[in-house]
Amino acid sequence: MFKQAYSKLPLKTKILLPLLLVFMSIWTLGTISFGYFFTQRLEEKLKAETKGVASLVTDTLEREKKSLFLKSRWIADSKEVSEQVAQKDKATLLRTLLPLKESLQLDLIRIIDTDGKILAQVKQKEIIGVELDNAAINQAASNGVDYFNVIATQDNTASLLIGLTSVKSTAKILGGVIVGTVIDDEVLTRIRSNAEPHLVTIQNEQVTASTFASAKSNYWQAPKTKSRPQQVNIAGENYIAYSVAIVGLDNKISKLVLLNPVASLEQTQQKMWISIIIFSLVVAIIFSLVVFKAIALVTNRIIYLTEATNIIANGDFSTRIDVDGNDEISILAKSFNYMSEQLALLLQKQKEINHQLEINNQTLEHRVELRTLELNAKNTYLEETLQELQRTQAQVIQSEKMSSLGQMVAGVAHEINNPVSFVHGNLEPACEYAQDLIKIIELYQKNYPEPVEEIQEEIEATELDFLKEDFVKLLDSMQNGTERIKQIVLSLRNFSRLDEAEFKQVDIHEGIDSTILILHNRLRSKPHHPEIEIVKKYSSLPKVDCYAGQLNQVFMNILVNAIDALEDEINKNQNCNNQFNPQIRVSTELINNQNIAIRIADNGSGIPQNVQAKLFDPFFTTKEVGKGTGLGLSISYQIIVDKHHGKLSCDSSDKGTEFMIEIPIHQN
Repeated sequence: MFKQAYSKLPLKTKILLPLLLVFMSIWTLGTISFGYFFTQRLEEKLKAETKGVASLVTDTLEREKKSLFLKSRWIADSKEVSEQVAQKDKATLLRTLLPLKESLQLDLIRIIDTDGKILAQVKQKEIIGVELDNAAINQAASNGVDYFNVIATQDNTASLLIGLTSVKSTAKILGGVIVGTVIDDEVLTRIRSNAEPHLVTIQNEQVTASTFASAKSNYWQAPKTKSRPQQVNIAGENYIAYSVAIVGLDNKISKLVLLNPVASLEQTQQKMWISIIIFSLVVAIIFSLVVFKAIALVTNRIIYLTEATNIIANGDFSTRIDVDGNDEISILAKSFNYMSEQLALLLQKQKEINHQLEINNQTLEHRVELRTLELNAKNTYLEETLQELQRTQAQVIQSEKMSSLGQMVAGVAHEINNPVSFVHGNLEPACEYAQDLIKIIELYQKNYPEPVEEIQEEIEATELDFLKEDFVKLLDSMQNGTERIKQIVLSLRNFSRLDEAEFKQVDIHEGIDSTILILHNRLRSKPHHPEIEIVKKYSSLPKVDCYAGQLNQVFMNILVNAIDALEDEINKNQNCNNQFNPQIRVSTELINNQNIAIRIADNGSGIPQNVQAKLFDPFFTTKEVGKGTGLGLSISYQIIVDKHHGKLSCDSSDKGTEFMIEIPIHQN
C-alpha cells in the first residue's frame, strides 16, 4: 500500500522525502543522545554535590561531638563535683548539676561511680521518661575512658550525641561524667548551617528529626548507607538522597540522610530540551528549503531530458537534447544524442535485414516441414527398434541363463548318476552276500550251540541277533535311497532336455512333474510355514510337438510366482492368527483333439486389476528389489505365443489366480 502511494508521488517529493527522513532520523538520534548525556551529567553533578555536602555535614557533626567532650571535661575538672563524687553525696550533686544543665545547654548530665552506678542524673523533659542506661557507656566512663559518640534511646525514638570522661582525684579515678544532646530539628538546622540539602535522622527506619517537615509526615525509603546517591520522591517532589551511618557504642546504627531538591535540576533540563527541540525544528526547515531548491534544479533538467526522450521514443530520431555543462546530466544528454543517431542507423539496417528475412522465411518453412517429417519417421523407427531390441536382449539373456542352467543340471545329473548307478548295482549282490553270511552264522549256532568263551563274549558285545535283523533293513534303506536319487536325476534330465532334440514330441505331464520335483524344497513344510499342497488333475494327453526345455521354463516361472504369492498370504494370515491351507492345482485337458490346455491355479489373495494389465510387460514386477526382474512372465508369453503359436492368459480374483496355457498338439 505504501509502495503504491510512494510510486504516485512527483519526482521532487520522491527525492525529498527519503532525504528528510534520513536527516531527521540522524538528527533526532543525535539530539536525544546529546540531551540524555547532558541530563545525566547534570544529575551526576548534583549527586556529587550532595555527597560533597555530606562530608561537610559529617565534619560539623564531629565538631558537635568534640564540643560535648569539652563540656564533660569542664564538669569533671570542677573541684566541687570531684569532692561530691568522692563523698557520693547524691543530693548535693543533683543540686549542682541542675544549673550546669541550663548553662551548658545540655539535654543529659549523668554522674556515675567506679562501679558504674548512677550517683546523679538530670535530663531534658523530652527524654525524662526514656531509659538511657547503657552498660557499655557507664563502664567506659567508670574506667576513665575519654570518648564521644552517639547512642540511641531504648524506645528508638531519638538519637543522642554524647561525650564522657572520668572524674579524678590526685590519687585515683572517682567516677565518670556523661553529657549528651538530643539530635532534634534544631540541632540538625545548626549542623546544616547554610548548606542547600535538608538533613534527616532515622532510627530503626523511623524519622526522629528533620529540617524538612514533609520528610516526617510522608512515607519514603531512604537509601542504604555506603550506597551511591539516588533519587527519592517525597510528597510528589524529587530529591537526591545520600545516607551517612552514625554508629554508637552499642553498635546500633542511626542514619543521617541528606536530601538535595531536584526541582532546579528539572527546570534546567526542561529548558535545555525546549532549546534542543526549537533548534532542531529550525535546522530541519532550513535543510528542507536548501534540499528542495537543489532538487528543483536537478529535476527540471531531468523533466526536460524526459520530454526529449519521449520524442525520440516516438520515432523522431532527428531530435537533439540541448543541455550545457559538464555534470552527469549533461553527459547523459550527450549520450542520448549519440544514441538517437545510432538508432537511426540501426533502424535503416533493420529494415534491410527484415526484408531479407522475409525472403528466407518463405523457403525455410518448407524445408523445416520436410525435415520434421523425416525426423518423426526416424524417431518412430528408432522407438520400435529399441523396444524390439529390449525384448530380444531380455530373451537372449534369459535363454543363456536357462541354457547354462540346463548344461549345469545335465552335467550334475550325469556325474551323480554314475556313482549312484554303481552303488545301486552293487547293493543287490551285497544283500545276497549278507543273507549267505547270516545263514552260515545260524548254522554255526545250530551245530555249535556252546561256543568258546571268547566267541561268546564277542557275540554279546556286538549284539549279533540285532545286527542280523538290522543289517538287512539297512541295505534295503540304502537301495530305496538310490532309487530316489535316480528319480531326481531323471527329473533333472527331463527338465533340462539338453540330451534331446530342441523340437520334438514330449509328454507334458513328465515336464510338469519334473518341475514340481525340482521345487519340492519350497513346497515342503517348515517351522511356522505349512506345506503347500500340490493337487494334480491330469487328463489323457497325446505327446505334443514343442520346445521341451523352454516349455519347462514356462512351468517353472508360473509355479514360482504361485509359491511367492502363497508365501505372502501365509505370512499375512500368521500375523492375523488366521488358519490358511495353501494349495496349487495343476490340471490338463484336451481341446477339440487339436490343442491341449494346462491350468496352474493357487488359492492366494489374487492380483489387482491394474496390475493384471501389465503382467506380461517386460521388466514389470511387484516384488521387492533383488527378488524379481520382471522378465519371467514376459519371456513365458513369448515362448507360448511366438514360439508355440499358443495362448497364455491370466484370470484372477480375491479367491486366487489361475494361469492357462493353450498350445497346439502339432506345430506347422
